[in-house]
Amino acid sequence: MILHYQKIPDLFLLERSPRVFIFSLSLNKHLKTFFFIVFLSGQSFANNISVEDTLIIHPISFSTPSPEGWVAQYKATIDFPDEEWSWRKILMVQTLKCDPSTKGDKYDCGEWDYIWDALLHVPKEDTTEVFKLGSFVTPYGKRLVMGGVSGWQWTYDITDYAPLLKGKRDLHIGNNQELLDLKFYFISGTPYRNQMSVKNIYPLGEYDGHYGYTYKYGDISNNNVLNTKQIDLDPLASGFSIKAIISGHGHEGPKYCCEWVNKSHSYVINGLKEFTWNVWKDCGNNPIYPQGGTWPYDRAGWCPGTKVDEYVFELTDLVNPGQTISIDYEIEKMIDQKETKGIYRMSHQLFSFGPPNFKRNLEIVDIVNPSSRDQYSRINPTLSSPRVIVKNIGSEEVRRIKFIYGLESGKRAIFRWRGSIKFLEKLTIELPRNDWSGLNVDQRFFVQAFSLNGREDESPADNILFTQVRIPRTLPSEFLIKLTTNNLDRAKQNTYEIRDYYGNIFYSEYQFLDTTAYDIKIGLDPGLYQFIFSDANEDGIDRLWWQQKDSVGVSGKLGLYNLNQSAIKEFTPDFGQEIRMDFIVGPIP
Repeated sequence: MILHYQKIPDLFLLERSPRVFIFSLSLNKHLKTFFFIVFLSGQSFANNISVEDTLIIHPISFSTPSPEGWVAQYKATIDFPDEEWSWRKILMVQTLKCDPSTKGDKYDCGEWDYIWDALLHVPKEDTTEVFKLGSFVTPYGKRLVMGGVSGWQWTYDITDYAPLLKGKRDLHIGNNQELLDLKFYFISGTPYRNQMSVKNIYPLGEYDGHYGYTYKYGDISNNNVLNTKQIDLDPLASGFSIKAIISGHGHEGPKYCCEWVNKSHSYVINGLKEFTWNVWKDCGNNPIYPQGGTWPYDRAGWCPGTKVDEYVFELTDLVNPGQTISIDYEIEKMIDQKETKGIYRMSHQLFSFGPPNFKRNLEIVDIVNPSSRDQYSRINPTLSSPRVIVKNIGSEEVRRIKFIYGLESGKRAIFRWRGSIKFLEKLTIELPRNDWSGLNVDQRFFVQAFSLNGREDESPADNILFTQVRIPRTLPSEFLIKLTTNNLDRAKQNTYEIRDYYGNIFYSEYQFLDTTAYDIKIGLDPGLYQFIFSDANEDGIDRLWWQQKDSVGVSGKLGLYNLNQSAIKEFTPDFGQEIRMDFIVGPIP
């Protein structure tokens, strides 16, 4: 038995206090460690001492050999905890990186965008049942820089799968396009409500060697599959929800179904269409760029280099415990018979819960800005008004929140928010601009929900969050924007503006000509500014892809330069929807 000190992982979920010491106790020969995380703080905005235990399971690392074979997945047998622990949150964190040792093809990151599922195999009598924990689409590997040696990180909240994450389980995940590092974080504490069971409503579909488990669009549209199911609800449960993970693929029919078509999907509960949503994702501001291929174009529920969108619908107010209910899944009908062979990958799951464990409980889910997290790199670094995502995980409607926020060792601000956030609702809240006096490269920023509805949060472990502040670039008071437009009548799609944090626009232009060079001189007083260059078609100013199948036309150029023509910042022309860069003239105000 060895007791040793380990540096805290670079993971946002652990950044919940100013001082963190971690002691780990090795349990066995597997990559499983129990961490005793002690949070120490002398600040008035946090408890003086709180203790939170986190079990970290690390079944796959960058040193795990890349799988061999066509779209081969990593396969791991994981010993999840058997003990009856109470887990406040369970996270699955995947980190991908490009590396010559990958076995997909000749590129360090695979050339093409491939989809894979995280499939948990759960014993059931003399066979196994497969549950989808999430889906992911790899980025196009050509020209790709994805976080360098550290890779790029995605986090899945799989807390509601707690009933399945017990004992020995087989997991299939990832593929051989990139190297994978996978960790599970079991954070002890009381969950917002106890998870009782998880059920597949429908099978995952027929397995093929390319897309995995799929359904043909024609079969769904014609109601040949995914018909009405009768389900007996647990009489001991108090809450229920449905989760859908759906993505469209294939290039069938006049609009290339089902990757490139926006279709509506519905759940019919007890004969009534209760939930309708569109499976469609905006890809123009994908944070992983530039990529090869058609990465900026919107798709059915996914983008190259993103998780597949997940949709969760609360059933609790529509049903009763112990009731037998009918659930039917419907999809928008085909517009052309050629769409028949289009493909959808999907899972439909029913979750059962106990009653809420807290009356007043607000979770700070994430800090959008300022942030150093990969997924927010398009809008950071910035010193604009902070934005925070919150979720009400207490039964009482949240009508008032007292926020305390600021630099860890700087001035604090107080903001009293008023509105309405019902149970399980999420909301992004913009806070008034922070006082950045004394900001340096080592500073951290925190947000705490100090009180709810004028009273204390009953579970303070998740109502404070820290993030690293990255300082925007400093520019001279005079500089040049140098732009060379592309052709094929695309220059008119471009606009730019320079504005301050109060919304005042100092420079802008929207009438550019094809294949024309512009030198635009900029002069600004000291202050904080944003430079935004947009493309209305969301495909940048690079050579054109899509209908011609190969790149055509000419590539534009965009950069910021000193008056002596030396480069300050040169932007990639393959930026998708927009370039957004905050900058400082003079000292930080």
